[in-house]
Formats: sequence, structure tokens, C-alpha cells
Amino acid sequence: MVVDTSKAPGTVVYALPPNCPKVIRSNVTYFSCNNIWYKPQYLSSGVSYVIVTAP
Repeated sequence: MVVDTSKAPGTVVYALPPNCPKVIRSNVTYFSCNNIWYKPQYLSSGVSYVIVTAP
């Protein structure tokens, strides 16, 4: 069995898939695409997105 860890919580990505809508839950901004939830993190070099479990 092969496990796809590219979509595991904690994985950092630097670009979202196209047409990924913004969702705000409890005053926290997320993006949700194909049942994968991303939370933006702002760094001095720009923004990246951490995959998180659904809020």
C-alpha cells in the first residue's frame, strides 16, 4: 500500500490549487480545495500554506 504524504496535515505548499475558495471559521482564514484544508502562514519571504485537518 502506498500512502500519499503530499496531502498530509503539516505539509507546507507554496501555491494553492486553482479556484480554491477562502473560508473563515472562528475568525481564522482557511482555503478549502477538494476536501483539503490549507491555512496561510505569513513569512518574511511571502506566504505559504500548511495543510490542516478540517476545522
